[in-house]
Amino acid sequence: MLENKMLLTKNMRLRLENNELNIDEMRRMRSKVTRLEEKIKLYKDKMSRGNKLSIAYELLLIVSWKMFFGYLASGW
Repeated sequence: MLENKMLLTKNMRLRLENNELNIDEMRRMRSKVTRLEEKIKLYKDKMSRGNKLSIAYELLLIVSWKMFFGYLASGW
């Protein structure tokens, strides 16, 4: 009977230790996920700015070509 209680006590202690390890692992994973989410957000912001800049360059190129062809058409 005493041996059974000792085994139950040891089992409970091991479960508590396992729960503590799981909690620590969950905390580490949560911080890792948070860092990854921040990196994704920064990447999306960077790509968004890059897209706006490339669109501006494309518009500038189109306008300059239209002006060039307009000058050619007017006999420049």
